Amino acid sequence: MSDITIDEGSEYTAIFHQGPFDGTTDTRTATSGSVDDEVTVYADVEGLQTAFTYRATGSRHVLDQISVDYTWEPGESDPVDDLADRGDRSGEFDRE
Repeated sequence: MSDITIDEGSEYTAIFHQGPFDGTTDTRTATSGSVDDEVTVYADVEGLQTAFTYRATGSRHVLDQISVDYTWEPGESDPVDDLADRGDRSGEFDRE
């Protein structure tokens, strides 16, 4: 993805696009000589821990700061119903 090299243990900023983390950022630590090509972030959705996969789509090095853009990969993430499709879940679950 990127030809930017980064020292192990150095920090960079992840910028998330699309999906449930759209517009948020995270400070990450490099574990090798490059930034992560893919990251998985977790959120509780209706009481269940849900994994969302984001893939690096671009990066930039400005002064001493490295920023990496990550775009949501819905096909590689846990499935989640759209809010409009969830309906009323305040009652008991139907079991047939």
